[in-house]
Order: sequence, then C-alpha cells, then structure tokens
Amino acid sequence: MSQWDIDVHGVALVLTDLSTQIGLEGDGFSATIDTTADGIDMALTNVKSPPVEAALGGFLGHFTSQTNAMFTRSLSCLQGANDAALAYSQGQEEMAAEAQSQAGTGFNLDLGPDAPATPGGPR
Repeated sequence: MSQWDIDVHGVALVLTDLSTQIGLEGDGFSATIDTTADGIDMALTNVKSPPVEAALGGFLGHFTSQTNAMFTRSLSCLQGANDAALAYSQGQEEMAAEAQSQAGTGFNLDLGPDAPATPGGPR
C-alpha cells in the first residue's frame, strides 16, 4: 500500500509553468543565458585591452559552464518529476520512485555525446 498521494493534474500545471520559466521554447532562463552570453561576446569583440579581454574570456567560460549545468539540472528535475507523476498515475510506484531518484542527476536525459557536464550526471 502506497503512502504517496500525488495530485497528477497539479503536478502537470506546475511543470508547465516551470518549463515556461526555464525557457524550453526559447524564452525565460534560456533566453537570459543567451542574451548575457551575446553581450559578453560583443564586449569581447569590442574591447581593446588584453587584460580586460582575458578577464571577460575567463568570465564567459565560467558563466557558460555554470549556466549550462543549471539549465541541464533544471531540465532533469522537470523530466524526473514528469516521469514520476506519469508512472504514479499508471500505478507503477517502483518506477515512480526510480524516476524521482534520477531527477536532477542528468541520467534521465538523452542529451547526446556533446552535452554539457551535469554535476552528479553523465557527460
């Protein structure tokens, strides 16, 4: 007998809202990442000082790796919550628990060999 009591419809509403905020359709957090990277890239193109250029280049590298990891982990959490709610609604509580345990790790995403590294997840 399960101790879970999940409102699958409520989960679907939250996941839809979060996918919009993350920017799965190209807006939200995803657009902010792209706009910021474009701005830094433009600054790199126009800067005429080697020390400033080196600092901006280092920051862009750090910014890119950190935001890629944040985006991937967020996507993994969304996928894990979706998979867990779906398995739960189908009465597959063991699969729901497995999906829940993989949420946020990146193991539940098929990002291909060129995917950014995810802390705790595959490369």
